[in-house]
Amino acid sequence: MKKTAVVTGAASGIGRRSVERLLNAGWTVWALDLSHEKLAAFETPDCTGRYYYRACDVSSASEIKEVFEAVSRENQSIDALICSAGVTLVGSLMDFPEEATDKLIDVNLKGPWLTIRGAYPLLKYNSNMADPARIVIVGSVSGIRPKVGSGMYSATKAALHTLTGVLAVELAKDGITVNAVAPGTTDTPMAQQAAENAGSSGFQLSGNSPLGRIADADDIVDAIEFFLGGSAKYVNGTVLPVDGGTRAAYSRG
Repeated sequence: MKKTAVVTGAASGIGRRSVERLLNAGWTVWALDLSHEKLAAFETPDCTGRYYYRACDVSSASEIKEVFEAVSRENQSIDALICSAGVTLVGSLMDFPEEATDKLIDVNLKGPWLTIRGAYPLLKYNSNMADPARIVIVGSVSGIRPKVGSGMYSATKAALHTLTGVLAVELAKDGITVNAVAPGTTDTPMAQQAAENAGSSGFQLSGNSPLGRIADADDIVDAIEFFLGGSAKYVNGTVLPVDGGTRAAYSRG
């Protein structure tokens, strides 16, 4: 049976790799991101008729509405939503700009909430308790173990984890599960940019995990694919750290 997914933050990092792997597995994918040009670059003859893309600001209710109206014209239902869009802005809380705070909240918290509400009618259309529709949210270990220099980012991810649990309960009756992956330091353009912008904030990437390296995007997408698969049909409301044991190592002091 062919399946359809919507992926936000699809132009780079974890979102991009999610799109690539879903297409390789035979899914139809709707890719959303701010950059139309980057999304268009993914289009290949191999995915003709299975790859759709739209430029979209996930923090805009009107743009989300327009996107899911477009999705509904092609698909009566969708099987999965991956909320990967996010921004990392670092800095001391005492010096953190108000406009940066607004952006973090808009993209990291409001964005997934709006996207899930937009996708909800399509997710529940063919869902059932035996094989629920799936929502997977990309959170962060920073939302579990806050870090100096990324306090506001950590706060938005902690709130997103809370949102995951509440939505898991609210949507269970519709045959929809909601789970989150919480990556540690991952080799993505966003992580690299955060490190470059650290300045004197005290922020630094966690570095190699106890497994001797940082994550790559595939490590995180492996966990996302678990939540999408048959083995996770009874997993709901979970926030799964995917950090090679970094959080556990720090918790020991």
